This record gives sequence, structure tokens and C-alpha cells, in this order.
Amino acid sequence: MFVGWHSNNFSEVVDDFSKDILCDKNLLLNSWNSDKTLSFGAYEEGKLYGAISAYPFEKSMFINNFYYKEKVDNSIKARLLGLLLKNIDDGIKTISVLVSLSEISLFEQFGFKEYGVFYKVLYSSGLMDFKGKFDDATPQNYMDILRVIDKDAFAENRSDYIDEVIKKSSSLFLTTPNGYQHSYALSKNIIKISPWIMRDGAYDDSMRLLRTILHHRGGKNILAFIPDVKEIRDLYISHNFDFMSEYRLMYLNTKPSIDLEMVYGF
Repeated sequence: MFVGWHSNNFSEVVDDFSKDILCDKNLLLNSWNSDKTLSFGAYEEGKLYGAISAYPFEKSMFINNFYYKEKVDNSIKARLLGLLLKNIDDGIKTISVLVSLSEISLFEQFGFKEYGVFYKVLYSSGLMDFKGKFDDATPQNYMDILRVIDKDAFAENRSDYIDEVIKKSSSLFLTTPNGYQHSYALSKNIIKISPWIMRDGAYDDSMRLLRTILHHRGGKNILAFIPDVKEIRDLYISHNFDFMSEYRLMYLNTKPSIDLEMVYGF
């Protein structure tokens, strides 16, 4: 199996790839378009079987895509990860990634360490009828709020990444003075909350934003990755989200400075 950079027909092969595996096709394409030297794939006879990419920030690198079909074995996964790290690792910058439990040993082979426990949660209970106003949670100045709140949580500016790489036509931004929430269609039936950042202690506003998205998007399944923080867990539990599986936020080189108590959706 060939492992290397994508060719110019990447948009076509990603389309076929996304028919066989649930992935964020928009994020794969936007990441590749933003820096083609940081996106790699595993190919066989011209078909894509695995993909990995990273996005550079001022102080860190984030591995934002790592997808592979069942046919891809651990040696190919290691080749993908190793090739990416060879091109992005300067030995100093933080490199972070969110991985499933089955992927931990792979990343540990390359020196990654655990930063925090995360859960994949899913809402599938249908529309919920809440009392309250919802339209006032979508002000026009959401980017102004996002820039400040997100930098407080991650200790660096990620606004261009959110607005230009993650954002898509199905995006819905909800904000209050104490935070913002971004959600988008991952597939026809699944809405993903990513990212969702709130000031520490802004529980009432967090509940308001969660109820707003359930009001607007409750006819779909709603997916999120959340840290192991009691206040955040309790919010999702109280709104009928199921806890599906565990994940780990891992890092290489310098330990990151992420305030997980502000991260309501990674």
C-alpha cells in the first residue's frame, strides 16, 4: 500500500472514501487545501484507505484528521502517523490529537502522552420542547466573542482555523457573552458540536446553548466529544445524551495549556 502525499484529484477520492466510512469530508478537504504538505493518505490501486492531516497554529500543531478503513492494519497506520510527524515535528511545538482507546498504544509508540480523558456522547431522543427564547442566541458578532473566549481556553488564536477550515455551509454558531458553540452536519443524520467553549462557571449560559441546539437540531442525532469534567458531564446527562465510548487527548513535546473546564465540545 502506498503512503504519501495526495494527488490533485484528492477531492474525488475523498468523496468515494466518505461513502465507506463516517468522516468529516469538509475538514479533510479544507485541511488539504490550507496546506497540502501536512496531509497524507494510504492508497491502493488509486483508492484512498486512510488519511491523516495536521493544522499549524503559532504555538502548536493539531492532528485534526485520522481516518482509515477496516482493511488498514497497524503498520500502515504507523506509517501514516510517522510520515506526518516527520514533516511537522520540530521537537519543541506541542502536537495534540484526540484518539480512541484502541489508538493509544500507536501514539505512545511515537512518544505521545495523555493530557485528559474525553467521552464521545450522542443525543438521539428527537425534538425537545423547552420554554424560552432561542433566536437571541445567534448575534451577528459571534466572531468577536469566539476570538476572545477560544483564546482564553487554548492560550492561542484559533479563529482562522474555526472560521476557514472547520466552518461549512451547514454551520450554526450560537453565542452568549460567556461563550460560543459551533455545530455542523457531519452526515445527513448526524450533527457534530465542535468546538463549544464557555467561560468557567457559566453553567446557565451553557444550558441555554445546549437547549437551543436541541431546539434547532433535535430531529437529528447530535454528537460531541467532551472532557471528563463533572459539570460538563452532568449537563449532557441531564439532557439525555448517551455516553458511547472513551477517548484521550494526547500530546507530544511541550505539554499544552488547555483549560478543559471551558471545553464543552472539542
